[in-house]
Amino acid sequence: MRKGAAGVLATLAAFTVAPAAVAAPRVSTTVVINEVSTRGPGGELDEFLELRNISTVPQDLSTFQLKFFSPTCAILRTIVLPAGLVLSPANSPGQFLVATNQGFSGTVEDPTNVLMFAVDEGPGLLPSQAGALALVSPTGQRVDALAWAAPLTSTCRQEGNPARTPPPLLDASMSRDFLSTDTDDNLRDFSLQRRSPGAP
Repeated sequence: MRKGAAGVLATLAAFTVAPAAVAAPRVSTTVVINEVSTRGPGGELDEFLELRNISTVPQDLSTFQLKFFSPTCAILRTIVLPAGLVLSPANSPGQFLVATNQGFSGTVEDPTNVLMFAVDEGPGLLPSQAGALALVSPTGQRVDALAWAAPLTSTCRQEGNPARTPPPLLDASMSRDFLSTDTDDNLRDFSLQRRSPGAP
């Protein structure tokens, strides 16, 4: 049973393009990109992403950045996470951050940390066929990254091979396993699963 989305809602309407270089990826031991849905029953604006703290201590994500890439690795947008955003240790309430577009139609099981970004036109923030996403620290260190592509489609490679994009008519997301395993190969680490924001 899903609970209604509540908790902290912050509208992130201002996006900035950041041309600075991003350090090389590595296996994350703190926070991972855990689930991404590039579209839902409501179309391309019915999208969300989920971060998860996989460590045993709280993780402060104040002023961390979410960088969104085109299939050719051009930076489309950068979202700076708000000050005071702290994820609880793994396997406890508040371990997730779920960021949704304003067109999101689902519910969030753990609504402790929910951010709403506003992209009200065009293809949305997460390219539906092929694209990439990176979580970057305030010092420019890449914490985790995900690239995805539909079959026969090329994309910006972030960690190993890209994950598979869910078919357009399937209400599914790209998600890690229950333990949020990270091997630095997106194709190995992510599989198609039913959308479950805010749930292990």
